[in-house]
Amino acid sequence: MASPTRFLKLQDMLLAKTSLEKVKMHLEERGERTVYVWVSRELSEFLKRFSRDQRLSQHIDQIKRAIQMEDHLVLLAEVRDSLKIIDGMLENEYRDMAGQ
Repeated sequence: MASPTRFLKLQDMLLAKTSLEKVKMHLEERGERTVYVWVSRELSEFLKRFSRDQRLSQHIDQIKRAIQMEDHLVLLAEVRDSLKIIDGMLENEYRDMAGQ
């Protein structure tokens, strides 16, 4: 059986994925009319929790910069890349849990 810490880690990844998906949809729908204050608020927990993760730290830096510069194209690309990484992390975690 998996430990409570592992479930919390899994929950954090799922919440991060949800936030990234919401921001991705917002960026795709609004484009240049993106509301950067909302994006920043929506991603704040993801940015804080995963900033030290080597797989995501570079993307997080780019996301922060894109929000500050209000560059929706770079932001969308980095959000998509981050989603791919989070999906891979979730897949690995599920696989590890199933193998126990």
